[in-house]
Amino acid sequence: MPPAPKIRLETSEAVATLWIDHPPLNLLTLAMVDELSKVMPALEKDDGILAVVVAGAGTQFSGGMDLREWSRLSPKDAQDAITRGSDAFMALEHLTKPTVAAVAGLCRGAGAELALACDLRIADETAMFSHPEIRVAWMPSHGATARLPRLIGRSKALEVLLSGKEVRALDALRLGLVDHLASPGGALPEARKLAALFASKPRSAVKAIKRALTEGEEKPYRNRFLLESQHAVQLLWSDEYKAAMDRLREKKD
Repeated sequence: MPPAPKIRLETSEAVATLWIDHPPLNLLTLAMVDELSKVMPALEKDDGILAVVVAGAGTQFSGGMDLREWSRLSPKDAQDAITRGSDAFMALEHLTKPTVAAVAGLCRGAGAELALACDLRIADETAMFSHPEIRVAWMPSHGATARLPRLIGRSKALEVLLSGKEVRALDALRLGLVDHLASPGGALPEARKLAALFASKPRSAVKAIKRALTEGEEKPYRNRFLLESQHAVQLLWSDEYKAAMDRLREKKD
């Protein structure tokens, strides 16, 4: 029998849970990152999936990259792996379906970068965030230097990345790294509840809002207004918008 996949999907109604399933620490291997890159197009194309939760199997979200495997790579192979991993995380960020990370336990290194690539993060009180790469004369390579300062500001991001220190769940909430805090074991159900709420909204509007926000962050400030208006105008012709306007007209009459 082939080995069980370490990146797997579990779907309930319109919400998919993407599991990092490599116990006990859910370390990310190169093969798992490749699996992740293959999953993203499938998630985007599946019309039955309207929101995604990312979670770690067991008690940990992810302890980051498998450094024993990584240490055996030549610089050229490591460079190729960084490109593939960065592309996979970028694909997660650019999904037109809302993504929520459910974080418990360790959320470290590339695991923390995976959580950063999601739209929102819900952590339980056991969660511990860190970027320890500096300890081995290395640095984040899957988007943290871009995404972390956007969430918590440049100076706080610099402190976290240069110190390699651990950030407990409550402090992560105060920093703005985490959006909601749950009791131990509560991050996954809370994330699924929020994802189900997003999934219940009109798909055309959710997609347009996500694209305007995600693509807008990559453009100069003035251009974001044009991008927003373009997506809004496109929605005027959607079937869901027309049906909603018909219902409003019927109520007035």
